[in-house]
Amino acid sequence: MDIKLKLKRHESFSIREGWLAKGIRNVKNNNKVFSSAEATDILGIGNNMVKSLKYWMSATCLIKEENREIKLSEFGNLIGNYDPYLEDIFSWWLVHVNMMLNLDDAYIYNMFFNKCLRKSFSKRDIYEQLVTNLKNEKLEYNENILQDEVNMIIKTYAIDEKIDNPENNFISPLSDLNLIKKIDRDTYERNRPDYRNLNYLIVFYLIEQLVNDKDYISIDELLKLDNSPAKLLNLDKNLINEYLDEMKRNNLIIINRTAGLNMVYFQKKLSLEDIMKEYFEGGIL
Repeated sequence: MDIKLKLKRHESFSIREGWLAKGIRNVKNNNKVFSSAEATDILGIGNNMVKSLKYWMSATCLIKEENREIKLSEFGNLIGNYDPYLEDIFSWWLVHVNMMLNLDDAYIYNMFFNKCLRKSFSKRDIYEQLVTNLKNEKLEYNENILQDEVNMIIKTYAIDEKIDNPENNFISPLSDLNLIKKIDRDTYERNRPDYRNLNYLIVFYLIEQLVNDKDYISIDELLKLDNSPAKLLNLDKNLINEYLDEMKRNNLIIINRTAGLNMVYFQKKLSLEDIMKEYFEGGIL
C-alpha cells in the first residue's frame, strides 16, 4: 500500500466534548458548512478549530468527500440516527476502531497502537518507536511535527490529572475508553479495558474488518496480527477468549479448540448498521 504521511492536520487541537455531535448535525443540515465563510459562526469555534473538526470527522470516518462536497458517511448517518449526542461509550469505541482503520487520515495513530507495544512508556519511547517504523517504511517526516503527533496521541487517549475535571471540555472523549493511563509525570501505560465497558459487538466488528472476505481466523492471529483486538483494543488472550465465548453464545461464531486448532469460524456476519441496530434496539440476533 502506498502511504503518503499527513501530519498535524488537527491544528494541535484534540477532539473535544460535543465537537463530533456538532459536526454531524451541521454537515447534515449543510454539506458546505466547512467551506462556508460563516463556518466559525455556524460551528461556534475559531478558524483553526474548524479545520481541526473537519480533520477529526474525516479521520473518524464520520464524513466523506464526494464531488468536492462533504457528506456524512454511512457511519456518520448511523451515529446521527442512533446516538446523535454521542452519549454512549459504544459509539466512542466505534469512533476509535474506525479511526484506527483509516490509514489515509490516521496512519500515525494506527502505527502507535500496532507497533508501540511496551506496557509502560514515555513520550520519548513513543517517538523513538515511531521513528524506527517510519524509517523502515521509508516514510519522510519532520521531527518537530512528529513530536507534536506524539503529544496528540497522549492528549487524545490519556487524561492529565491536572485537568481531570468532568466539566472540562478540553478533555478528549476518547480518553474515556481508558486505553492509555498516565502513571506519573511522563510515564504512561497501555491499559486493558473493563469488560463491562467494551461490548462484544465492538470486538466482533473489528474481527470482521480483520478477516475481510474470509470466514475464519485463528485465535493466535487475533493476538498477533496488526489491527487485531489485542493491539487496537489492548485485549489479552483471556479477554479475547471471553469475548469469543460471548459471540458463540449469540450464534455469531463457532470455536474449534480441539487438536490445538484454536480456530474461529463465522456463522454470520453483521454490517455496521446491523451492529448498531442490535446494540441500540436489539432484535437482529
